[in-house]
Amino acid sequence: MKSDLLFGILILVVIIGVIANITDYTNEKIVDKTALDNLEKITIETSDYLIKNPGTPEDWEKKSELDKGKVDNNIIPGLAIRNKNVKNSQFEDESESNEKVVPNTISYEKLAKVNSYYNQLIDRNLFNNSIKSSIAIYPIDSDVEPIICGDNLDDSDENIISVERYVKCDFFKKFVIYDFNDLKLNGRDYNREVYCNHDNVKELANHANNQKSIWLCKNFRIYKSSLVNYHYYLISSDDIRNFNCYWTLESLNNPSNKTEKLNTEIIDLNPFFQEDLQSQYDNIYSIHFKIPKTKVNEFNCCLVAIPNNMTESGLIDDNKLKYDYFQIQDVKFQMRTAYK
Repeated sequence: MKSDLLFGILILVVIIGVIANITDYTNEKIVDKTALDNLEKITIETSDYLIKNPGTPEDWEKKSELDKGKVDNNIIPGLAIRNKNVKNSQFEDESESNEKVVPNTISYEKLAKVNSYYNQLIDRNLFNNSIKSSIAIYPIDSDVEPIICGDNLDDSDENIISVERYVKCDFFKKFVIYDFNDLKLNGRDYNREVYCNHDNVKELANHANNQKSIWLCKNFRIYKSSLVNYHYYLISSDDIRNFNCYWTLESLNNPSNKTEKLNTEIIDLNPFFQEDLQSQYDNIYSIHFKIPKTKVNEFNCCLVAIPNNMTESGLIDDNKLKYDYFQIQDVKFQMRTAYK
């Protein structure tokens, strides 16, 4: 009888122990589930904040202290673009007044600052050093390289939260002086409305359209002083050499009949401007493109002015002096988080 009683007590102890272990395991799973749900909520809210708000203080990314490596605790970084000019779901150059925030956008300048000071701006200022995270943008249908910044999260960890959003990024769009997109907007029906200095001048080649080709002619002003701080380029898509396009760059007071085949993606214009502006304060220039009608909708070319410190810091060596970098791009934004 005693042996049966002891055996019964032993079985009861084992059962109680098993139940206790199951209860502890279940409670641990419940805590983990609650913690992950909370982390997911935080990640969603942070992602939506970043792409819908420009951050505070205003123009935080332009503060001189950042360039010196000093990141204020009060900076709440946002990536959205502040702009009043919104047209056809696109956005243009920033304006000094009547500005609006363009939701679901990413400023490349702000993202670059976040990349440089991720630990301070995101880990510390947003997550109070309690969460590991990374931010990435993956361009869709373009040659632009993905940008990934932040912590290196272990892909094998099941407790990683990932949030994705589809947004627009401006990249180097703000450096574009003129994007020659008139032809894309109007196709073969394009009718040049801008005055061309070759019009009605017998000594100059006629830039009127014909059955085979279309002329695109634009005027712009360059100041001699701007050459100290900016480098001017003509940037075309990498397939331009197959288009059989021709171009001419001239000053209005020194017109030219000389045309060259547009067969390279990057054309440095500073030597031309420096020579022409040796004895002048500024000048008005005219650029002319002769484009086959069969290539009208594929003509991708823009005139850009890039700060010299950017070209000197390896913009060309990094293979970023490409047409796609100077266009607004659709990108997939991804934020990943995990508890430390």
